Amino acid sequence: MEKNQIIKKAEAYLDSVEKEFESDLAALIEIPSVAWKKEGVYTFGASCAKVLDAAMEMGKKYGFKTENHDYYCASIISGDKKDEIGIVAHLDVVPAGSGWRYEPYKLTVESDKYIGRGTLDDKGPFLCGLYAMRFLKEKGISLPFSIRLIAGSDEEVGSSDLEHFAKVAKPPFFSFTPDAEFPVCIGKKGILQVDVMLGELPPEIAEIGGGTVSNAVPDSAYAVIWDDKSDIHSFPAQSNIIIERLDEKRLKITATGKTAHAAMPESGINAIGILAAYILKNVPVSGKKPFEFLASACGEYFGRTLGIAREDENFKYLTCVGGKLTVSDGIMVQNFNIRYIPDTTYEPVLKQIKDMLTPQGFAVRPVLTSEGYYVSADDKKIKALTEACETVLGYECKPYTMGGGTYARWLANTVAFGASIQEERGKFGEGRGDAHQRDEYISKAEVRKTILIYIRSILNLAEICSEN
Repeated sequence: MEKNQIIKKAEAYLDSVEKEFESDLAALIEIPSVAWKKEGVYTFGASCAKVLDAAMEMGKKYGFKTENHDYYCASIISGDKKDEIGIVAHLDVVPAGSGWRYEPYKLTVESDKYIGRGTLDDKGPFLCGLYAMRFLKEKGISLPFSIRLIAGSDEEVGSSDLEHFAKVAKPPFFSFTPDAEFPVCIGKKGILQVDVMLGELPPEIAEIGGGTVSNAVPDSAYAVIWDDKSDIHSFPAQSNIIIERLDEKRLKITATGKTAHAAMPESGINAIGILAAYILKNVPVSGKKPFEFLASACGEYFGRTLGIAREDENFKYLTCVGGKLTVSDGIMVQNFNIRYIPDTTYEPVLKQIKDMLTPQGFAVRPVLTSEGYYVSADDKKIKALTEACETVLGYECKPYTMGGGTYARWLANTVAFGASIQEERGKFGEGRGDAHQRDEYISKAEVRKTILIYIRSILNLAEICSEN
């Protein structure tokens, strides 16, 4: 059967199974599968085990083989061919948090939207993969490979689920993961987090801190100053600085900035850099070097102060965000989140930082590493996914690279592909509707188009394999 005919049949098929899809999605959403500590044989807690069991039952219901990988993750397998392609999704979710207009762990179907925690990230896209497999199986479409749908349960915490999978099973020769946006993401920057120890907190400062997470530009930072004499009005006024007296002996200086994700920090304003620059000019501290460093390093986002600035035609440039300033055992510690160009590993980047900062008396400690990847847009498999995307969406779809992390980085020969479609986003306004946000949703159009894209992608990949 010709590809276009198959897609037409798929469109009619999706109409017939819409209610089943909704029922399956509701069953997954009602499980609050936040990854937690090990409970007995359940690696990430009972709720994550429950959602893996539910997914495997769905796989069995539709005639697929299933494998439980020690409750780290599970596989749903279509076909008996030795070679496999993979669809890699995760069923754990971030905590719901507060402020929802809808029940987070109960599926709400509202006109064109499926609303609930995990609908977009990543239970809905998981089901899109399952229903693509179901269609191909039920219509008897012959493929030169098997399809393995991997359901993870630790993506939001650390992705040790995929590390375990790679140890106990043979990864597919090519996979895609639906935890980003269409079209194809062909490259992700590597991630390196480091702590820079800046030395002892000066005696003039009682407390200092800024930011709450490593992977975001901090929008607030503060310092409590020992000062029993100064009038707060004697300090120069500055729009992003607030000065208040706490008591007879202490003043508090608060700097405000603008937050932004560490993968795209250019739109942010780092409050730590603002605070350090203000202290340098207006507070007589013994030891200015740490504040000179903070003012410089947290005042730019490209790693120049750390000696690691780089540009690249595929990834534009390396980014570096000073996300958290803390004090540990009397030592000021600045954490940096670095997104480096993945034509190298983190070791050379770390060496450059140490070579730059050690002579200045600053100690450097690596905290977290995660390697990136890059696949050429000319790769036949990437072209196969791109063609499917363009055919279903009806417009040009150029592969892209990004600085953020996705599931794809944890399994060899894997790219991020969907399931978010830009024109379907933002229906609830800023701060609502997207992954990790309140009132998370996936639109019915996104579901339908994602399933069709995955069906056509699999058919395109089958043609490539048949040619070889």
